[in-house]
Amino acid sequence: MTEIPSSSYKLTPELDKPLKISEVALRNNDTCAERYTSEAYAQKEWRKVWMKTWNVAGMSYHVAEPGETITMNLGKESIICVRGDDNVIRAFYNSCPHRGTRITEEGESFVNQFSCPYHGWQFDLKGVNILAPNDEDFPQGSPCGKARLKEIQCRDLFGFIWINMDPDTNSLEDFLGNVITTDLASYNIPDTIRVLNMTADSPCNWKIITDNFNEAYHVQVLHPGLIPYIEANYKACQFDTLPEGHNRGWFPSHNPSILQEGEEVAEHLAEIMRQWSLDPDAFHGKENHSKIRHALQQSKRELGEEKGYKHYKNYASYQFTDYVIYNIFPNTVMSIGPDGVQLLRPRPHPSGDPQRCLFDHWWMVHPVKGVKTTPSPAGGPDLPVQDCEYEHVMYGEKSLGTTADEDLSIAKMQQEGLNSSGFQGFYLPHQERRVQHFHEVLNDYMNAE
Repeated sequence: MTEIPSSSYKLTPELDKPLKISEVALRNNDTCAERYTSEAYAQKEWRKVWMKTWNVAGMSYHVAEPGETITMNLGKESIICVRGDDNVIRAFYNSCPHRGTRITEEGESFVNQFSCPYHGWQFDLKGVNILAPNDEDFPQGSPCGKARLKEIQCRDLFGFIWINMDPDTNSLEDFLGNVITTDLASYNIPDTIRVLNMTADSPCNWKIITDNFNEAYHVQVLHPGLIPYIEANYKACQFDTLPEGHNRGWFPSHNPSILQEGEEVAEHLAEIMRQWSLDPDAFHGKENHSKIRHALQQSKRELGEEKGYKHYKNYASYQFTDYVIYNIFPNTVMSIGPDGVQLLRPRPHPSGDPQRCLFDHWWMVHPVKGVKTTPSPAGGPDLPVQDCEYEHVMYGEKSLGTTADEDLSIAKMQQEGLNSSGFQGFYLPHQERRVQHFHEVLNDYMNAE
């Protein structure tokens, strides 16, 4: 297989799989249990990693108009993102410069100005203090026009608001790199609507969930329900370690895996085939299963526009059927298919406990004329294609979906095992090299001056 440098990467309509990127050479560093269990490690990690990297704060359409606000909590911090009257989106630490009180709560809202709930200080949409009761009583002079919320880096890109607490950070485009920026731009994510927004307080370190989404070795054991629909044989998939520190996995989909037994086409896949004018009976038998994917690609390219799937415009062939997982360092996972984006994101727990995290599950879909609902990746009934309410649950209180529940059940067991004196480090096959790459990038951040 020919490999190309990431700088030469581009998408063209005929591609049946992503172009193969030159692999990053691995050092085979050992992975210690302390990075999952130690409070001291977590505190250093906060300074070295979380305060140096770009993270998704929310959806761009939630700050489309002046005064619209997103407040995002990340570990011990809380960040306010707001569109100003000058149409510029800014981000601030959620901390009043008077005595530090948080000004807003997590979520989306609208404000004409920010008001501290403790002493009533008010701030305009640029973060400048515009009112302080008894402002004549300050020996250092009135804070009005002088005191302000502390600003951090903020960008609107690919339908998301991104924030970075490092004032000297590289641009978001440089951080993401050519491969991820090229791919994300092609999926028309700004046109999607978030129809699922859940957070589960989970009993494991955030890196356990990140590791899980950096490999597919577990799919054939933990997720047998995916095999009739998504390729689970690593030899038929593609994994890329990217020079900017991120990873990518490509999984041929909308056809039974090579590992699938039996001659039948699963009903879930058959239903999709009928939607695109394909007869599942014509593809009966294992010798015909591999033909389904290309037949769907052709039908979607021919019929997509007239059916209202306008986001298919300029798709490469594989994007009509396949799933690609983007592991954006440190913790942002985007699993993207032809008709939507799952964001699967573990965050450090606000308590500082390294053996807990918050796990976010978002589902964003492209609206299609006449299509009012979408299957829920979190189980239960189909979801309306409309902006959703936020749900925060404790792990085990409510299903996050069959696949996510399966992943989190193992995450709890792995956290328990990492606390054992019997843990001997990782013993990885080549197909798990994305896990190794993640930890080596983490080491680089932790060891940086």
